[in-house]
Amino acid sequence: MHAIRSPRGRSLMVCALAFAAAIAALVMGTAQAAASATAAHAARAARAGSAAQVVRHAGAFDGEASLKSVSCRGALWCMAVGGYTTTDGTGHSLAMIFNGAAWRTLKNPAGKGLTAVSCSSTTFCMAAGGPTGAERWNGTTWRTMLSPKGGLTSLTCASRAFCVRIHGDLPSVWNGTSWRDAKVTDFCNGSAPGPCWLASVSCGSTTNCVAVGTWTVSQEPVQNAVADVWNGKKWTWDSELPANGNPAQLNVVSCAGASCMSAGVASNDTAHASIAVADKWDAKSQTWTDVSPDLGGICPEFQSCAWADAIACGNAASCITLGGPSGSQFWNGSAWQSAKAISAGRGSALQEASCGGSDCLAVGFRKVAGKKRTLAELWNGTAWTITKTPK
Repeated sequence: MHAIRSPRGRSLMVCALAFAAAIAALVMGTAQAAASATAAHAARAARAGSAAQVVRHAGAFDGEASLKSVSCRGALWCMAVGGYTTTDGTGHSLAMIFNGAAWRTLKNPAGKGLTAVSCSSTTFCMAAGGPTGAERWNGTTWRTMLSPKGGLTSLTCASRAFCVRIHGDLPSVWNGTSWRDAKVTDFCNGSAPGPCWLASVSCGSTTNCVAVGTWTVSQEPVQNAVADVWNGKKWTWDSELPANGNPAQLNVVSCAGASCMSAGVASNDTAHASIAVADKWDAKSQTWTDVSPDLGGICPEFQSCAWADAIACGNAASCITLGGPSGSQFWNGSAWQSAKAISAGRGSALQEASCGGSDCLAVGFRKVAGKKRTLAELWNGTAWTITKTPK
């Protein structure tokens, strides 16, 4: 399943299988391109209008490139998206597929970059970005589509006719044709003055989706972590989650099948520090379980921090987090353990992860001679391996 990073950084008080051989060359325009190739490309682009084009120019790539998001369907298929700039500073969208052994570049979608992607199958993905803010993959080509008001914030797709995003403080659902806000109580209407939002949403299936966030109970203020849960028929608001505190918030969530893992922070009155909290949702039993890691005080009380900037689950016994002051953590079904990614050099960063079974793929960027280049790392349940992405 796919993970989406929380769209809004908030203070607590206002609170990624085998070694890949890169056999597909990353096709990007360069300043050293032959004049004839440049002219041919320009002609093709003019004929295609806003259609995506692959820029096949000779010479070494001297721009910058990075990956922002990834979505995996099983262990042998992942879609990664991001963007690159040519030497003249022009931005382009970037998309590529990893099959467990090699990368294949795609005819890139239009626009200057993509920031998020979610795939329900190898023939359906929806992405945030492009000229209008939304792109759709049908297994062969990308198509620009109308973006709903508010954009595709925190995007998750369970089928080609069922995707969910966060629209303000409500889940909004794609029915295969259009987006509509879900018929669910806007709990923020009943919030006391103070923080109230939904930060992240994920679907393990068309009958199991969870959106998480926080709301203010009283003006002291007292904040509770909250969740909106979809069971295939209706959305239900739940503010009585086990890993709560004052204040408390859940920032990210990832679902795989009937299981979801959420991560956030809460205040510990005794330690006077912010602590890591995690709640696990079982759709079959309709129950929440506190599975918070023991990371101590992850930052001084009331300061903005998170132990998981992104989270991805492949099944109930395989979840990986990225970022945070305590580094990445791996959930093996019974406990959390440190899962620090391999250093790709100073200035590198993993942005997002997605898991297929017990294997996870994380993407981002690394610095080479001071310029960003794409980066991907594989997690096999025990250790990370850097995969060689196309140049």
